[in-house]
Amino acid sequence: MHLPILRYVVVCIVGTLYGAMGHAMNTLDAQSPDTPSGKPRWSIAIHGGAGGASDKWTDERRQARREGLEKALQIGRDLLANGRPSLEAVEAVIRSLEDNARFNAGRGAVLTNAGRAELDASIMDGATAKCGAVAGVTAVQNPISLARMVMTDTPHVLLAGPGADAFAVAQNVPQVPPDYFLSYRFPGADNDDDRDDFHLGTVGCAALDTMGNLAAGTSTGGTSKKLPGRIGDSPIVGAGTFADNQTCAVSGTGIGEEFIRHAVAYDIAAQMRYAGKSLEAAVTHVMTQRLKANDGGVIGVARDGTVVMQHNTPGMSCGMADSSGRFAVFFALENGGRPFTSGPDRGTTDAPETALAAGEDPDIKEITLLIQRQQRDWNAGNIDHFMDAYWRSEELTFSSGGQVTRGWDATIARYKNRYPDAQTMGQVRFSELEFLRLDGAAMQVQGVWQLSREAEPIGGRFTLIFRKQQAGWRIVHDHTSVQAD
Repeated sequence: MHLPILRYVVVCIVGTLYGAMGHAMNTLDAQSPDTPSGKPRWSIAIHGGAGGASDKWTDERRQARREGLEKALQIGRDLLANGRPSLEAVEAVIRSLEDNARFNAGRGAVLTNAGRAELDASIMDGATAKCGAVAGVTAVQNPISLARMVMTDTPHVLLAGPGADAFAVAQNVPQVPPDYFLSYRFPGADNDDDRDDFHLGTVGCAALDTMGNLAAGTSTGGTSKKLPGRIGDSPIVGAGTFADNQTCAVSGTGIGEEFIRHAVAYDIAAQMRYAGKSLEAAVTHVMTQRLKANDGGVIGVARDGTVVMQHNTPGMSCGMADSSGRFAVFFALENGGRPFTSGPDRGTTDAPETALAAGEDPDIKEITLLIQRQQRDWNAGNIDHFMDAYWRSEELTFSSGGQVTRGWDATIARYKNRYPDAQTMGQVRFSELEFLRLDGAAMQVQGVWQLSREAEPIGGRFTLIFRKQQAGWRIVHDHTSVQAD
């Protein structure tokens, strides 16, 4: 669909915008566009395992898991907000989950077919590539802390079995008797072998601190009734855990053998480093093209603070927080957290990400993914996250209904005033996207929007001007029109 008059108006607007943006862009490039000037930037993501849908859980179990996730996430959030290192936050978050019997790690670990707990964990520092891991430990209260000691106090990366247990004793790490892992078993718990819904355990955390350093860690009790000595991906750096300041920090949960076979955590970072993909594109490729349905899930934090969480199981206990004030936990993500199709019927069909076709413009693909993410955030009722795609500047312009709003703060305030709750927000769908490159760092996008809700459904057209910035493409001008049915 073409609107020649609207195109002419937008191109004229762009000409005036460039002059206004010139001096502001130099300042913006010196700081993250997603963070208010003068405030530190940090992000954190956690998971408590992927698996069955939470609608099969009792209210008690659901509430207990939610409280456990929120407590762990708050620990990490508070440490990062106070300027503590990401490595410290990752360890503290995972210790909290290991101490909670509702999660398959530490105290809540499942048992081998010989009836005992064998625990695995790993941790990695993205600033130095240092890492440590333990596998098959049997008497350690917090395996993640032992893994960190392997990293800091030995020349090794991985200690396993009796050797790892002996190292723990030598390091005066708190020991627990075997019945410690049995004392909190109750019907409906994740470590109950008679449950009727599958759960791929493991807990993990990925974080970016205010110094720009990434870290990741993972801890697990493995799979229920596993063979003694079985080791999954959680203590394997590059499979279940990976962190690199140049790309991302990742922790996985699921069928460990599959994560090992596909080197999942490293593959995500490698796609970012060598193929120039975004974290979301890399995770989506792995979850849809490398892993099979019901293999598990991944959480990741990119070097720019972007958080991605995806699963191809019915559910995944997870959560995220960052310095913009976001704080949320989930038992499942819409569409498994994956972006929707970039085809002509955008936003309605789930399709795996495909490799960039010959001649396909990578900027168009990146902007398409950004618009899809906006749709997903809106439909989740999260205006704050929806606004991440906009230029966080007083030079941002938003035009709708004949009224022009200038500035990021005024624009988000206008959105929240018009859409005060999820019911009013409804469900949005973006489609019929058309792209027009204005220069090497600017793109015009036109499209159709439809808002479905109990109140009066509305829709119309939109024209967006994107400008490429240090952290990616951002909307610098938004013109939205409402059209009658």
